[in-house]
Amino acid sequence: MTPLALLLIVGAVALDLAANALLKLSDGFRRPLPGLAALGLVLLAFALLGLAVREVPVAVAYAAWGGLGIVTAALLSRRLDGTRLTGTAWAGIGLIVLSVGVLSRGH
Repeated sequence: MTPLALLLIVGAVALDLAANALLKLSDGFRRPLPGLAALGLVLLAFALLGLAVREVPVAVAYAAWGGLGIVTAALLSRRLDGTRLTGTAWAGIGLIVLSVGVLSRGH
């Protein structure tokens, strides 16, 4: 994976996580401004992902985006909300990281 593709995917992950935080703040769209901001960030995240697929195959970009998003969300939840991760959860995180690494190296 090229450094540019990785940067674009990391940016897409960051935007997606911010969108999810805003979506939570929207309280089921009872507060429309955070909800609309979340939609805008999701569109920007997909735009970055679209740019990344110029550099790498869609399967690799999408797996990296999804995997990094899941792992980052779990780690942030642990850090910010005090969510306890079990041994099984840690194993799952490790498998995700390993899977994305294997898939990106196969490209």
